[in-house]
Amino acid sequence: MEVHHHPTVEKKNFKEYFLEFLMIFLAVTPGFFAENVREGITDYKKAEKFASSMKEGLKSDLLY
Repeated sequence: MEVHHHPTVEKKNFKEYFLEFLMIFLAVTPGFFAENVREGITDYKKAEKFASSMKEGLKSDLLY
């Protein structure tokens, strides 16, 4: 039967952990801001559509 040994892993210092954190942070942050911008655009379009339908509804109510 084969025996599997765990490889020896070098310990990381603070600089390497900080660099990994920075890379992940810089990869995720633009996506977060892009999602917020996209949501804002769709919310604005929905608000415009709602306002125009409300305006049309008021016009039709005032005519009768």
